[in-house]
Amino acid sequence: MITLASSVEALGAPAQGRSISPVSVRAILRETTLNDHDLIDQAMSKLDLTDRVDYGTFLAVHHDALMTLAEHWSARDQSDFLGLLACLADDLRALNLPCDHSSATHSAGAECLDQWGLAYVIRGSRLGGAILRRRVPAGYPTSFLDYEPALTWPRFLQQLECTVQAMSAQVRAQIVRGAKQAFAAFFAAAANSGLTHE
Repeated sequence: MITLASSVEALGAPAQGRSISPVSVRAILRETTLNDHDLIDQAMSKLDLTDRVDYGTFLAVHHDALMTLAEHWSARDQSDFLGLLACLADDLRALNLPCDHSSATHSAGAECLDQWGLAYVIRGSRLGGAILRRRVPAGYPTSFLDYEPALTWPRFLQQLECTVQAMSAQVRAQIVRGAKQAFAAFFAAAANSGLTHE
């Protein structure tokens, strides 16, 4: 599911008021969300994507998490994330599974730094899509796993780096907060599907 790289270098906090380099911001995001990442991986690893019910649960978790986060999306992410939701809705319907909020609309709010952390997690969750796709049996709907956002992961990281390059260390907490908010939405969706219980 979420497949952001889990190996990071230990970084000390930058001095107050000093700008953060683009590379250190990316590393800080990985480092400060490692536990969140592990919790999601542990929950989602219980799913067997060759099983129709489990595959439906996999799709439902992603759909529910994205719906929870929709009101916090940035305008720059709106098209890609609505595309993800549409694919999830299509796949769930193809499996004859409920999709309660598939017709919901999103109106992007004011830009804020939290949205960079949120987008980092949602876009990063796409990195393992090709691997997961190979595990899904022929005949299952796969528009979600096949979806290719208009903004690629390398280009998104470029934008992230350019945005934070001249900002102070105080920005870090806001971006990390957005990332943790995204992980919390995925974990809550997994919990609602019964994946967090032994």
